[in-house]
Amino acid sequence: MDYKEKRKKIIEQKQNKELLEMDEAITGFLQSRKLKNLTENTHDFYFQTLSKFKEFLAENDVSRPIDVITEDVYEFIQRRLDIGNKASTVNKYIRGLRAFFNHLHSSGYLNENPMEPIDKLVEEKRINRTLSREQVVALLDAPDRGTIAGFRAYVFLLVLLDTGIRLEEALTFRVHDVYWKERVIQIYGKGRTERVVPFSETLALRLREYQEMRGEQEHDIFFVNAEGQPLRRRYVQEQISDYGKMANIKGVRVSCHSLRYTFARNYLMNGGDIVSLMSIMGHKTLEMVKLYAEMYQPDISMQHTKYSPVNSILND
Repeated sequence: MDYKEKRKKIIEQKQNKELLEMDEAITGFLQSRKLKNLTENTHDFYFQTLSKFKEFLAENDVSRPIDVITEDVYEFIQRRLDIGNKASTVNKYIRGLRAFFNHLHSSGYLNENPMEPIDKLVEEKRINRTLSREQVVALLDAPDRGTIAGFRAYVFLLVLLDTGIRLEEALTFRVHDVYWKERVIQIYGKGRTERVVPFSETLALRLREYQEMRGEQEHDIFFVNAEGQPLRRRYVQEQISDYGKMANIKGVRVSCHSLRYTFARNYLMNGGDIVSLMSIMGHKTLEMVKLYAEMYQPDISMQHTKYSPVNSILND
């Protein structure tokens, strides 16, 4: 289809917006997102969100976006809550639907946007428990470092604990993203944002060892499996959980998230500031790192008592 034909079709759609079905609307929306160079994960998020909403609408005999009213969205939100979704999860649905209907409204397919009166749900702000020093040691002892797979898992755990990067970021950084002299990794985070994350000398040694063990591969992804292919997200999640069980860690759900929080807690306890922590962890605002500081305040207060200059000077 050439440009003129495509343009003609768009005009016809606007003139006949009452004919636009959900399937066609979703397809058009997803195509528009591709032009924004969104990640595959973000594309999948929109697809899953809109598919669930479409199924819900079908139960109520609604098949066209023009027939959707605000009450339909409220009912969908209530349905998600009724089946046990947390407020944070429901807010993701709201975010996806808002992007979808904003697109339809701005493109001329809707006279009114059903999402306009919809607000986000209030979320309970909390951070999961973190691993103690003893638990971290036990976790790192779990992989069999005598095997390539075990040593790779050990180094992967070190990366999460030493840098605080997200699982997806650890799975996708490449060999050329590691700058050995500066000891930083170029990370491509959410929404394809870029940042550099420092790492320790200890991790540098282990990364070097793994890279030598890894050898030349077809993929430039740093962490690869025995076939030289990128590691799968689910495989790594299950593996980390299994290592937590092997280490007999109790009271903490061992996951990529808990390791990220463990990094944040220890960074603050060891004298790190929230501004640099925000940069390292890839947060766009201070809100989340302020929450870290509030949650770990007792630990930070203990550190202050231990290292207080006044206590040190006057009690000598």
